[in-house]
Amino acid sequence: MNKEFSMVTIESNVDNHNHSTGSDGKQSPLRLLLRAAKSFKNIISITDHDSVSGYKELEDYMQKVVGKTKADEGYNPRALVDTLKSIKLIPGAELITSYNGVIIEVLGFGIDIDTMAEEIKNLKQTVSKKPYEKLYEAFSKKIDELGLVFDKSKLDEAFNRIIETGRGGVAGPFYEEVMKHPENEKLLKYEENGEVKMADTLKLFINKHLYKAGSPFFVDMTETRPKYKDTIDAIHKAGGQAILAHPGRYMDKFDVLANLDDMISYGLDGLEVFYPDHPYELRQKLLAKAREHNIKVSGGSDDHNDVKYINGRAQSYRYETGIVSIPDLPETKWIPEFAEKDNFLQRSDKVRTAIQELEQIADKREEKQEEKDEER
Repeated sequence: MNKEFSMVTIESNVDNHNHSTGSDGKQSPLRLLLRAAKSFKNIISITDHDSVSGYKELEDYMQKVVGKTKADEGYNPRALVDTLKSIKLIPGAELITSYNGVIIEVLGFGIDIDTMAEEIKNLKQTVSKKPYEKLYEAFSKKIDELGLVFDKSKLDEAFNRIIETGRGGVAGPFYEEVMKHPENEKLLKYEENGEVKMADTLKLFINKHLYKAGSPFFVDMTETRPKYKDTIDAIHKAGGQAILAHPGRYMDKFDVLANLDDMISYGLDGLEVFYPDHPYELRQKLLAKAREHNIKVSGGSDDHNDVKYINGRAQSYRYETGIVSIPDLPETKWIPEFAEKDNFLQRSDKVRTAIQELEQIADKREEKQEEKDEER
């Protein structure tokens, strides 16, 4: 069997790493599914950060769709029904954890949503300080220490919003305010492979500054995150498989390949090999490691639908559903197998019933239209 894989874009209907309004995504769970289907991805996971609320949001929203469809007698939901029936949604989540002092993320697939929600609550009880509290304190100090041009009220507003609503974050608003002022740009630069680059997205700011020791924006978050072993155990208790998310992101913080034996010894089930930031050489090394240990391989776009605007015009963005192709390999066979046996759109009584109701509405309205056509 050929142990290489093609870098040429191939037909692939899987995207196992996406974010919704259940955490920091900019799209509703339903919109995420429809966008994925439009990109010819119909085996999907919603993997929100430390949250499974996107699945509850999907259930609630589908009920609203049924109600609105019943009220709008001129609308035929056939296209929506056909699209949803073509999608298989593997229940998932992305948990932020700490491994040897480094903040990393682990994806959980095939989880029981209710059990995972409880396990996430339990994990949060193991940390001494909430992430947003630590960040707010650290950012407040850095504004003065770094001499940032910064409207402090923006940070206060973000912090108070979390206190009042339990939603949102402070890293995003802090970064946006830093980026507003050209005087701060020099601090956002970083060096990679001998080249000076700019952290011009929140994702780059987090990975090249916030979580990287030596950066002026570095914040030690280890006391705010659950331990790696506890996180792996939580995913397993929820019936899921634990997959290390985007290993390439951590390579400038610690040697992931050298530590994989240890990480796997704690129960890690697989690696996210296929990811927008992973160059061909790294994918090959990760794939070889996965084969060496006989563990699973996954992949995804890490889509947040976080559109970047320049001069008022939406620009293309790197982490977009459909951008990553996942080859058909023995190590990826588990994904369609999971999708067949554990499709949340069928597992959830609320979603399944909503789709059935929409299909019945479509049938009746088509019959009615056929009768009208025959009368003409």
